[in-house]
Amino acid sequence: MNVSGDYDKILEENLKNELEWLEQEFELLFRNKKNKCSRKDITMATSILDNVIDNIKMNSNEQVLHLLALTLNKIEKTFPDFF
Repeated sequence: MNVSGDYDKILEENLKNELEWLEQEFELLFRNKKNKCSRKDITMATSILDNVIDNIKMNSNEQVLHLLALTLNKIEKTFPDFF
């Protein structure tokens, strides 16, 4: 089996797409609940964040980790109750 040099690039693109999905998912799930989040909402949001963060932390690519930090910062500003 021959591994292409493009593997890292493909992995990075997939992780970038996952971060974009994360922002969109939070907007869809919680935009109408910004000031009135239930305990269930907070539990769901925390679970989503934990899963995405755990998946991305495995990647040592600094650019992707920086994008993760930026994405989390955006979500925190929009939905501070989850942090």
